[in-house]
Amino acid sequence: MKLRLYLLIALLTQSFAAQAERIVIAGGTLTDIVFAIGAGKQVVAIDTSSTSPAQAQSLPKVGYYRDLSAEGVLSQSPSLVLTLEGSGRPEVLTQLKSTGVRVNHYPKPTQVKELFALIERLGSDLNKQQNARALIRKLQQQLPNKATPTQNKAMFILSASERGVLVAGTDTVPDILFSYAGIKNLATESGFKPYNIESMVAANPDFIVAPSHTVDSLGGKKKFCQLPALALIPAAQKCRLLVMDSLISIGMTSRLPEAIAQLSAFQREIL
Repeated sequence: MKLRLYLLIALLTQSFAAQAERIVIAGGTLTDIVFAIGAGKQVVAIDTSSTSPAQAQSLPKVGYYRDLSAEGVLSQSPSLVLTLEGSGRPEVLTQLKSTGVRVNHYPKPTQVKELFALIERLGSDLNKQQNARALIRKLQQQLPNKATPTQNKAMFILSASERGVLVAGTDTVPDILFSYAGIKNLATESGFKPYNIESMVAANPDFIVAPSHTVDSLGGKKKFCQLPALALIPAAQKCRLLVMDSLISIGMTSRLPEAIAQLSAFQREIL
């Protein structure tokens, strides 16, 4: 009887402690998942890459996750900071820890199984295990089977300038999206790699995909398609360009099925 009482008290204490957390999140993937598993009420600030969900956008921002300042984070009086791989400089994270703030670091998922592992770990860390398992089951049900490979060829352009572009190859989220939609990714090297004008002409994609922040920074869809680095490509001349939300096209999030559906629909519409 006493053992049961002690266990109940321990569970209640853990639950109350979790509810009392003041969480700052650095990394849009983490913010998306934390809110999706029902822990959003504990979040007091996010970084600028955290563009999803909508209800998080009214929270204070602590800068971009790759360039955090200890002062900006600490101004929110956090008890826990969740950081995605690539967050901050080592000295900033060390400074945060030296103040007694807990800092949890998470790897950036680039595969579906890694996304599920991240959801499960966040659920455990935030005492939302049941919600995390429910989210994983939901995603497993929503994810389509990988489409039969088609003859359609595409490239995902992360950034662009007059001299060339940076494209997404294997081991990236865009490559995962392409594989689910049955689209051949013309960039075959691992990670994000530069392509010059000659390489783009030789690749000759049927269409182009780019994140919204890149297209917006260059003046919109029309100006993006008119870039000198793309000028000789028929896909750019006809502006066969899908502009995707930056977070869901670059980051592995709970909106993965939505990203796949959007890409698949564009492919059917334009080709």
